[in-house]
Amino acid sequence: MSFNTGLSGLRAATADLNVTGNNIANASTVGFKQSRAEFGDVYAASLSESGSRTIGAGVLLQKVAQQFTQGNISFTQRQLDLAINGRGFFILNENGERTYTRAGVFGVDKDGYVTSNTGGRLVGYAANSEGEVDLGNEVDLRIQAFNLPPLQTSEVRLGFNLDASAAAPDGATFPAFDPDDQRTFNHASSVSLYDSEGIPHVGTMYYRKDQPDPAIETGVNNDWFVWLEIDGTLVNAGNPANPVNAPLDINGNNSAYLVRFDEDGKLDPATNHLMVDDWVPALQIQSVFDSNAEPLGPLGGAATPTFNGVVDAGTSDFMIDISGSTQFGDDFNIDQVSQNGYGPGQLVGTQVSENGILFARYTNGQSLTLGQILLADFQNAQGLTPLGNTKWGESFESGQAVRGLATAGVFGALQSGALEDSNVDISEELVGLIIAQRNFQANAKTIETNNAITQTIINIRS
Repeated sequence: MSFNTGLSGLRAATADLNVTGNNIANASTVGFKQSRAEFGDVYAASLSESGSRTIGAGVLLQKVAQQFTQGNISFTQRQLDLAINGRGFFILNENGERTYTRAGVFGVDKDGYVTSNTGGRLVGYAANSEGEVDLGNEVDLRIQAFNLPPLQTSEVRLGFNLDASAAAPDGATFPAFDPDDQRTFNHASSVSLYDSEGIPHVGTMYYRKDQPDPAIETGVNNDWFVWLEIDGTLVNAGNPANPVNAPLDINGNNSAYLVRFDEDGKLDPATNHLMVDDWVPALQIQSVFDSNAEPLGPLGGAATPTFNGVVDAGTSDFMIDISGSTQFGDDFNIDQVSQNGYGPGQLVGTQVSENGILFARYTNGQSLTLGQILLADFQNAQGLTPLGNTKWGESFESGQAVRGLATAGVFGALQSGALEDSNVDISEELVGLIIAQRNFQANAKTIETNNAITQTIINIRS
């Protein structure tokens, strides 16, 4: 019996040494979770034996329990390196089988799928062409290297203050608006626009205070005329369905908007949107000349005079929202200018937010949502089956995976450009190594002593 007791101690000490050695070996493994050998005593007693006379029969390895404590987070500046700060596991698709990991070293394979070092595809929710995440569509996340098509400008937001004390241009001296004559208007501002083909254009707004007829109007004048010039050409203003913003016959061009303020300097709600519904942008053709200095057309033939050097780019209507504008006794200023269009863009990189949204970044400054990373958690994480390569599998002891999104509920936040280090404490493991070694030596001494006693008994009998 004593030999078996000592032998069980040797086995236990060996298991402890192996676990400790494995922890030390993986001290630099990303996402590794240290293990702990847990033991229980063994008793070989019959039911009729008194407990006070029962002698233990050694020790038994009960479990190698993994410790899912948080490891330190190290920054790598690589956008597809991901760390989970808190609870949760990344979900991988391994040829149809779901595995789980804390090692967030991800890249992109030849087909554009986000994969781990072992080839498992990162699982998440898909996004549609508009960048909206479909929380019911679980897929393998994919980064497709396509160009982002242009988006024509459909809305311009412009906020300004027009000086209430500004004097209107003398209608007798300057009866007509002329964009080339600064004496015919009070202020001007510019905004970038994009047509349906993603070609940029420059829009210039001109503001002229109205000079009312004293025989008809009395009091303070709060009306302004606004002209819009795109690429040097005035566009027709207003929408015939809107009487307030109907075109005005100014200098024969039907291109002025009427903007009206109340006595408090606030914009009349009826004039807070300016409709541009007849703009047909044009792309200038670069002239190419032959040996005789004659212009060539787009296909190398003679230039076509009917185009007048421009090519139609398609109609691009849009609305100008000036609802935040005022007429106060202050200098003219622009406090808001934005528009929702952009030109075509090429993929230049990716980015992941703390809640797992996967973005694609493009050369035009835009970003598009490609999907959202899905996380998993377990009722008993220690019950997971270790599969190697810092991956675990679901088991009966762990319970079924509970899926969720980063920063939601119990799930931690994602850190892009970072990795979770191993949670192994080298100092602690070295101390454990010394203890395991001493236990091994002590159990070996137990066997040696029992052998000496047995040999003495044999010698007595002989």
